[in-house]
Amino acid sequence: MFDHLLRLQQLYLEGNKLSGKIPLGLFKCKELEYISLADNRLEGILPKEIGNLTMLRNLYLDNNLFEGEIPSNMFDHLPRLQQLYLEGNKLSGKIPLGLFKCKELVFISLADNTLEGILPKEIGNLTMLTKLYLYYNLFEGEIPSNMFDRLPRLQELYLEGNKLFGKIPLGLFKCKELEYISLADNRFEGILPKEIGNLTMLRNLYLYNNLFEGEIPSNMFDHLPGLQQLYLEGNKLSSKIPLGLFKCKELVFISLADNRLEGILPKEIGNLKMLRSLYLDNNLFEGEIPSNMFDHLPRLQQLYLKGNKLSGKIPLGLFKCKELEDICFSSNRLEGILPKEIGNLTMLKTLYLDINLFEGEIPSDMFDHLSQLQVLFLGENKLSGKIPLGLFKCKELEDISLAHNRLEGILPNEIGNLTTLKSLYLDNNLFEGVIPNQIGDLLNLEQLFLSNNLLKGHLPPFISNLTRLEYLFLSNNTLTGHIPITLGNLRYLKALDIANNDLSSTLSSSRSSFLSALANCSDLAYLSFARNPLISGYLPASIGNLSVSLLYFDASSCSISGRIPGEIGNWNPNNKLRYLALNENQLEGILPLSLINCSELVLLNVANNNLSDTFPHWLGMLPKLQALILRSNRFHGSIQVSSTTFSFSRLQMVDLSHNDFTGLLPTEFFQNLKALKEEVGHEYDLLSYSVLLTIKGLVLEFKIKALMPIFTSIDLSDNGFHGEIPKAVGELRMLHALNLSSNCLTGPIPTSFGKLTALESLDLSFNKLSGRIPSELTNLTFLEVLWLSNNNLIGPIPSGKQFDTFEDDSYLGNLGLCGLPLPKECNNDEIPEPAQDEKDHGNGISFIWKLAMMGYGCGMVLGISMAYIVFTTGRPWWLVRMIERDLRNKVSSWFGKKRK
Repeated sequence: MFDHLLRLQQLYLEGNKLSGKIPLGLFKCKELEYISLADNRLEGILPKEIGNLTMLRNLYLDNNLFEGEIPSNMFDHLPRLQQLYLEGNKLSGKIPLGLFKCKELVFISLADNTLEGILPKEIGNLTMLTKLYLYYNLFEGEIPSNMFDRLPRLQELYLEGNKLFGKIPLGLFKCKELEYISLADNRFEGILPKEIGNLTMLRNLYLYNNLFEGEIPSNMFDHLPGLQQLYLEGNKLSSKIPLGLFKCKELVFISLADNRLEGILPKEIGNLKMLRSLYLDNNLFEGEIPSNMFDHLPRLQQLYLKGNKLSGKIPLGLFKCKELEDICFSSNRLEGILPKEIGNLTMLKTLYLDINLFEGEIPSDMFDHLSQLQVLFLGENKLSGKIPLGLFKCKELEDISLAHNRLEGILPNEIGNLTTLKSLYLDNNLFEGVIPNQIGDLLNLEQLFLSNNLLKGHLPPFISNLTRLEYLFLSNNTLTGHIPITLGNLRYLKALDIANNDLSSTLSSSRSSFLSALANCSDLAYLSFARNPLISGYLPASIGNLSVSLLYFDASSCSISGRIPGEIGNWNPNNKLRYLALNENQLEGILPLSLINCSELVLLNVANNNLSDTFPHWLGMLPKLQALILRSNRFHGSIQVSSTTFSFSRLQMVDLSHNDFTGLLPTEFFQNLKALKEEVGHEYDLLSYSVLLTIKGLVLEFKIKALMPIFTSIDLSDNGFHGEIPKAVGELRMLHALNLSSNCLTGPIPTSFGKLTALESLDLSFNKLSGRIPSELTNLTFLEVLWLSNNNLIGPIPSGKQFDTFEDDSYLGNLGLCGLPLPKECNNDEIPEPAQDEKDHGNGISFIWKLAMMGYGCGMVLGISMAYIVFTTGRPWWLVRMIERDLRNKVSSWFGKKRK
């Protein structure tokens, strides 16, 4: 095509669908000055023959599919080249040094490729350069200190999205004509240079998502009158906002989010009359929002103050900002009645006021004129009363959260008017009555949360019409009737929770069983129908047909009988199952060996069934198993330990109580419990689970959810173990509770127990232990429950520290014991030595924290729930105090903000 176009000077072919390689004949056109082949699908290596076009001034090859390295000699004979656009390809390797021979270059864009290496200092030789775009590549290392010394005309510098680190070279601030700087999304560090203030032409400054720290220089903004956009979010900046910032009267966009800034919000923000977007979220600002801060911000559109410590009421001046589209005050301490004036913001699209202290009723007319409202989050406040019917006039609504309040009444039929609704969170309120059929009109609904209310009636048949539904949570209500098999029509379902109701179903291999129907839900990751006592039948072999994505399966506290099918461990070749709870049923037989395929399993709970099996030592091959609950079955025989690589090394919660185990306590088993000897890393988890523990005769149910410390425990009580307690138990320094009661153990209490520095509960009662109580136990300064009754212990009871807090019932049934708190006095040769104070060497509890948010394996953060404890008998004050102590600093936000 080009073989005979020898005088061709300009070629414009951009924005087509051209593919293949550039024909080599093009490079016979020696007079070419301008080439644009941008925005096509051209591919292959960049032709080195481009270097033959010695007259070339402008080269636009951006947004194609070119790959490989840029030819090293491509630029050696292009002395007139002024503009080079190669962005948006797949180019790799380093920038060829020959490029810097092109002394007339004004504009370079190599952005959005995979170029790598150190930034060449030779860039500084291009003294005519005005624009340099190298963003979104793989450049690393420090910026050469002298790179900017001879670039007096540089106006735009974009280096974001690389792996650059170190400090900003001071030579950059010699480029007095700079208008745009972006060094965002790198690893730059140090104090922000005050010399930024010398760039008086600066309009946009993007330094977000780096490692800058310390105070923002107080005079940095004094001479930046043209500054329009300031992005400093995602660093480690501290102290207060410098007041000089508010001299920049042209500011349109400010983001100081995700730092450590503190103090009262400056009222001077109100001087920035051009301001449209203000992001100050996730800092440490406190106090009330200045009452007049918004009086002169008529153009304000986005306001994000979430995740601070702001208190008081929302200032009414805010509602003068008639152009407001997005308000986010989540996760603060704002209080009072919701202002009805919110309804004056007719442009409002998103309103986030969740996780505050707002109370009272929602104003009845607040929504009457918010026709553009798309997102409403009022969850986790103290709101009461009914949902105002005006809300259902907001026909553009896509997401509503009123969860975790005190709202009441019947769910309004008018909810069916919101046909664009995608998510509806009404859980944890006091709503009553039946679920309205009109919800069946919400055909775009993806998430429906109605858990923890007072709803009754049947599962409505319309639910099967919601074919886009991904999350359905109806647990903890009083729903009745048969579980419909039409749930299987929800093919996109990822999580189903109908636990804690009075629903009925007969599980079987029949297609009329809802469990069989759920095999159609290929993305199902979370399934719980626990605590529905009217669910009976047996687990069919077809359970193996459930989703290959299944992470959580809870069928506890139903009336399920029969055997655990072997297919339960065959949900997919790369089994992802993490939580399996079948406790509180009538299951019998043995644990299926197929569970060994569940390499991701974290918790196995089969407590309170009729299983009859030997100890499943082969579960030790599961590398992530943390909780093994076999209590109250008919497991028997001795505890054998497999010789596998893992062999229970991650186990932190063991309950084998109320079984028929016999034999010696195996030393090797305790030696393998590495997670109880030292802190081990744990993956963040998006699920939650509950377990029962027996401590001092009390059955405690632990609901382990968001930010709950893992309560480490071993319970081997009510079995037939005999022999001495292995000294290896004393090496489990991370252990919080140990229960070996009601066995036939003999011999002394190991002195190594004095090393269990995290121990808070110790129950060795109803055995045949002998000898003295080791004085080393006085080192257990966190011990709040001690139960040694009904043994053959002798001698004086140690005194001092925690031992001075225990009552006589801790020691009853040991006729040879003497000393307080027992009435029997010791002889002179039996008087106990008082415990000696020891220096604190940091042996306290070191809890392992686990982030568990109700996202159910999909990566979407849907809610946060604090751990709580339900005590079936009594109130163990020591445990309550422990939990409260370690949850005291719990604060977390449960949704992410999308930035414009």
